[in-house]
Amino acid sequence: MPDRAFTRNLLFFIEFHCCLSQPLTNNSLNCSSNTLSMFKTTATTTFLAALLLLMGCNSDKTTNSGSHPEANVAAGSDTTLVETATVSQGPFTLETWCNGTLQAGQKAIVPFELQGNLVEVNVRNGQWVTAGQVLAKIDDYRQKQALAQAELNHRQALIDFEDQLLLSGYSSEDSLRVPEKVRSGAMLRSGLSLAWLALEKARRELANTRVTAPVSGMVAGMKAQAFTPTSEYKNFCTLLNTREMQANFEVLESDAGIIKPGVSVKVMPVALPGTGFPGTITGTDPLLSPTGTLSISAKVRNKDGSLIDGMKVRVVVNTIIPNQIIVPKSAVLARQNRQVVFTVEEGRAIWNYVTIGYENSTHYTITEGLQAGQQVIVSNNLTIGHQAPVLVVNPTP
Repeated sequence: MPDRAFTRNLLFFIEFHCCLSQPLTNNSLNCSSNTLSMFKTTATTTFLAALLLLMGCNSDKTTNSGSHPEANVAAGSDTTLVETATVSQGPFTLETWCNGTLQAGQKAIVPFELQGNLVEVNVRNGQWVTAGQVLAKIDDYRQKQALAQAELNHRQALIDFEDQLLLSGYSSEDSLRVPEKVRSGAMLRSGLSLAWLALEKARRELANTRVTAPVSGMVAGMKAQAFTPTSEYKNFCTLLNTREMQANFEVLESDAGIIKPGVSVKVMPVALPGTGFPGTITGTDPLLSPTGTLSISAKVRNKDGSLIDGMKVRVVVNTIIPNQIIVPKSAVLARQNRQVVFTVEEGRAIWNYVTIGYENSTHYTITEGLQAGQQVIVSNNLTIGHQAPVLVVNPTP
């Protein structure tokens, strides 16, 4: 809006111009027509020039009054605008990064217990099966015949056993009165002991014609096909319980004191960037490797089934270190082969040498040089020096 002085001057010139615009007679102004015309032209030109000058002055005032106050302060000064953070004291989350691999929480190799021809294959790779489920069948003709023969031999041996007891003055009905020595001799002479062992073997071999799952899991590595001999394959398949995975990784000897069972970890598959799976350390190998590392295992829940046996992973072990002085990493600079942090005191940057302790991806711990509650500069601190004037402009939370 124009100020009052500008408005007053503008009205004055308008009135003056209006007076000049009224017709003048020779009686009211005793001069020639040429002189009168020249006077009007000069007055009009003067009016327009004055009007433009007033508008320009008012525009300058408006521009200056609308500028940001911080811009006026910064212009022509050496003050640096900075952001700060407060030095805190408390528990610090130490991150130890490692490389490792995943394996199924439970793995079982399903072998062929006997040789023969496969007549049925009831599963496929990737199928989930339960413990005891029949996966395949082998031709059982010979095993059934062997079992029938073993049963006959066993019955014959029982008859011979009773005959041996009768020869010793006992009967099978007197089993509780028969001395152990007499019973053992009768079983050996009758062949009952061998017949019983042969019968158990025949029953077991018949059962082995059914390939069953020893544990619940997902079928993997199966190549067997029906109507082919089992001798063509080393094993029938492998069963993987991938609902719970195990991450195997190694840590340096220096980290052995802080990495213990129960400590939380985060497992990040290399093939799945941006994803992470929480886990817990379940065991540590007490034997140190020749390279100075310890083998660690952690349990990881595979909720969505995206984790696969053999995957390469990055593992970060989170260990809580109590009572630490903590600053953001952006506050720490390297100057003169030492670590430096700038604090703010009475509008000036103060140079502080510090000693760094632990670190994680975002913060350092300070063992010497700072105290909790101090304000440290975290931006525009690369070029400032000691006692440099600064203005804190922290963003509004």
